[in-house]
Amino acid sequence: MSYSIYLQRFSHGDAAPMDDGLGHAVLAPYVVSRKPEDGFVRIRANDGGEATVYASQGSIMVDRFAWGAVLDIVAELVRDLRAVILLPEGVAILSTADDRSHLPAELQADAVVIDLSGTAIQSVIENL
Repeated sequence: MSYSIYLQRFSHGDAAPMDDGLGHAVLAPYVVSRKPEDGFVRIRANDGGEATVYASQGSIMVDRFAWGAVLDIVAELVRDLRAVILLPEGVAILSTADDRSHLPAELQADAVVIDLSGTAIQSVIENL
C-alpha cells in the first residue's frame, strides 16, 4: 500500500531522540536491502509482506507496507523504542495511556490507545 506512517518519541510535548542502535537491531533480521547513506532499508516479514523504512533526524517513516506481519514488526519497533505511531490523518497511536501526556497538545485529543499489534494498527488505519 502507498501509505506512510511515522514513528516518533515524545517527551513533555517535544520530539525526543530514539535509540538508533536498538532500531537497527530490531529490523536487522528482516532487512532484504539497504541504502545506509539514505537511511533506507527494505524489510520483509515471514508472510512475504514488505515495507520501506527510512530513518532520518530522529524519526522513522514506514512506507509502501503490506497488511499482515510487517505491521507486527512495526509494533515491535514501537514498543522497543518507546515510540508512538503518527498517521497522516493527524492521529497518534499509543501503546499506553500514559504516553498521551508526552504528545504535543494538538495530538492528544485524537490519540488512540491500543494493545500494540499489527492487527490493531491495521484496524485503526482502516477505520479512520
